[in-house]
Amino acid sequence: MKKAILFAAVLFTAAACAKKPDAAAKQLLDGGALVVDVRTPGEYAAGHHPRAVNIPVDQVENRLAEFGDKTKPVVVYCQSGTRSSRAKSALEANGFTSVTNAGGFRDLP
Repeated sequence: MKKAILFAAVLFTAAACAKKPDAAAKQLLDGGALVVDVRTPGEYAAGHHPRAVNIPVDQVENRLAEFGDKTKPVVVYCQSGTRSSRAKSALEANGFTSVTNAGGFRDLP
């Protein structure tokens, strides 16, 4: 009985913690934000957001000019959210003021 209750609690917690589509990220993705896939070219080729450009995370700082106006909204994503977090940090460290980490490709709204 205790195992069943514990199992149910774990399932409930996992469901509650599941990433829900972020309304602000969806609005940015549907709007005029620059959408950047920071995964590898191979990952990008296997599937990506229809408006996304591919700038792998290890190239972000060398390709800052491609991001344009530093005040324009930018949405970055990757496979799980880790590389996009690094890209967001790099962009903000270089003066970009409106960067959103949308997390993983499968999490996109």
